[in-house]
Amino acid sequence: MTPSQLAQARACLGLTLEAMATVLGYKGKQRRQMQHDLETGRRTIREPQRRLVEAYLTGYRPDDWP
Repeated sequence: MTPSQLAQARACLGLTLEAMATVLGYKGKQRRQMQHDLETGRRTIREPQRRLVEAYLTGYRPDDWP
C-alpha cells in the first residue's frame, strides 16, 4: 500500500487523521502526526497496518469504531 492509497482509504472511510491513527492503534498526542507521516511517506506502512486498512475497506468494524 502506498502513502497515497492510505490517504485515499482514509477518505473513503470518512475518517480524520486523528481517527485513522486511533483505529490503526496509535496512541498519545503525536498520533495525528504519525498518521500524517504514513500518508506522506515519512513513515513506512507496515504489513499489519495494510491488512487492517484492507479489512476496514471491506466492511470490518471493531466495537470501538469512531
